[in-house]
Amino acid sequence: MNVVLIVLGAIIVIVLVVGLALAPALNKKGDAAVARAKLLVGDDAKVIEPKAVGMGTEPAEEGGLLGLGCLAASDSLLAFVTFHPQQEWTLDRSRITKVEVAAEDPTVVSKTTIEVHFKGGDGQDVIARWRFGRDLVEWLTELGYDWGPEGPPSPTTDDSADAEAGSVDDSSGAFDSPDASGSSGVVDPGG
Repeated sequence: MNVVLIVLGAIIVIVLVVGLALAPALNKKGDAAVARAKLLVGDDAKVIEPKAVGMGTEPAEEGGLLGLGCLAASDSLLAFVTFHPQQEWTLDRSRITKVEVAAEDPTVVSKTTIEVHFKGGDGQDVIARWRFGRDLVEWLTELGYDWGPEGPPSPTTDDSADAEAGSVDDSSGAFDSPDASGSSGVVDPGG
């Protein structure tokens, strides 16, 4: 039994050392992806999410990317660049027809999935998905999310505002489906 514990302890130590050794490499790849995304959208970048999880496109033939990467948007372009291997995917924002968010109330979740609907090259409907949480309100506002008659929530810099709003960590995925009424926070930026 002692031998098993010693071997298990050694394996844990090796995994930790390897993880610490690879962390700088991952950071370099992340920095490279951010730099490439900024280059793609140009000097007029409106929002940048350095650690978004790309969930591809439906249909997959539209080239959406899977994996950890940087999502950036300018007035005219949406760009996603993966960390490793570094691949890029761009979308002209004028092709976007609708934006949906998985959370019923995106102001109170720390993470959610954003779906961007657009017309494919052959005119078919396509959905691209990303999951992230930082600056969610800013992203949704930039993409044209319909916040209703009151408009978008005001940006806060006070962490106590999250506590007052009842901030919920949605990492369990519990908010990744529409509510019982079928509502999924549909956005139509064109109308």
